[in-house]
Amino acid sequence: MKKKPITVSSILSRFLFFVIAFLIIGCFTGVSPVKADFEQKIQLNRCYANGSEINIESYVQGSQYDYVQIYRADRDPSQGGTFVLLDQMPISTNYWYSDSYGGKYWYTSGDNDKITCFSHSCSVDGDVVFVDSTVEAGHSYYYKLVMRSDWEDSWPAISSNVVSATVKLSAPVVTRCHSYNNKNVKLCWSYTPKAKGYQIYKYTGKKWKRIKTINKKSTLAYTDKKVKAGKTYKYKIRSYSIVSGKKIYSSFSSVRKVSLKRPTVRGNYKANSVYGPSLNSSQLMQVRRVVQSFKTNYIRKGMSEYDKALAAFLYLRSNCSYARRGWQYNNANNAWGALVYNEAQCSGFARAMKALCDGVGVKCKYVHANSKAVNPSHQWNEIRINGKWYIVDAQGGFFLAGSNTWKNMMGMRWNTKGLPKCSASDHKKFGFYGSIV
Repeated sequence: MKKKPITVSSILSRFLFFVIAFLIIGCFTGVSPVKADFEQKIQLNRCYANGSEINIESYVQGSQYDYVQIYRADRDPSQGGTFVLLDQMPISTNYWYSDSYGGKYWYTSGDNDKITCFSHSCSVDGDVVFVDSTVEAGHSYYYKLVMRSDWEDSWPAISSNVVSATVKLSAPVVTRCHSYNNKNVKLCWSYTPKAKGYQIYKYTGKKWKRIKTINKKSTLAYTDKKVKAGKTYKYKIRSYSIVSGKKIYSSFSSVRKVSLKRPTVRGNYKANSVYGPSLNSSQLMQVRRVVQSFKTNYIRKGMSEYDKALAAFLYLRSNCSYARRGWQYNNANNAWGALVYNEAQCSGFARAMKALCDGVGVKCKYVHANSKAVNPSHQWNEIRINGKWYIVDAQGGFFLAGSNTWKNMMGMRWNTKGLPKCSASDHKKFGFYGSIV
């Protein structure tokens, strides 16, 4: 049997037939043929406190809606709590910004600047995270989202489920705990958002005792003068706040240990040391004590070369700021400036990195740029990880870069005579942490 040829008019006729049939079915069944094409959904998956913020992981599918509203209740709604509109944002807006996490996310703020939305695309669509930074420690919060359209007759509002989280005070992080002179112990810690102050505890071999309460949240350092040479002490810190007239506390920081005995870490602590050719024996001893404390508190048995090098890199960056006055002030060009005075320029960072690595058994070289470099006065380190050498620049923020990156991206040149050959490619865990300036 001969088939009839398929023509354009026959295709259009069939298409028109199915469209008419679909519309008729919609009229008799009450199903909207337009809405059936689009599944609109809003769901809250997880809600958790992250330090001084609450993160609300959500799924939004609302191509036919115009904006999302974020409602918050300060009490459990099932027990009388009332939801109040906190913020709202258009589902599609031109005001999105790239984040600082390698460009993996985009973010925008709500109309009231109380909620920030993070998304993989420049819209409130798919898996998104809403961040509420207006919360207070010690309180529980309840959230729901509502999608609304400017055409509510066609697209009624859709509400999500309810999620909740309780904000707890974050524990402070002890960034520095050592003795320069065997006469006192210097403690420094990180700022805790929402805290009113801090409590410092000391363990002397018998029990933990609170030795100081600091009632000013901006004070982040304390010197314990009640110590004796030859003794070993332990410290821990917690933050506190006041909620409804009562004190609430964070968990304690990690315990830090300080020995006021003669340091035993290895390194070059003789005159004309690479840690600082101009440093005297007393200053070198102070550097050594800091290195000893770093090893005691941050290095654990079984750590890899990579982990030790990263610990030294992060410790130095957390405890040393850039010496803006110049390298000639406060030994900013050597390890004493970086580790004891806590201010340095690139040379001080590099010499301090050398001291820290020497103390924990990681092979490290001190390197100075030559006249062909973009910055002929710059200084950094070469560090060996698993048999290969890489560039580390604690002040500049580069960790385990290859020589190609250092030459082509940064324009650096140096005399390689007497230095081990550096890997051309970056380490697989290469990282850029930002320059300290």
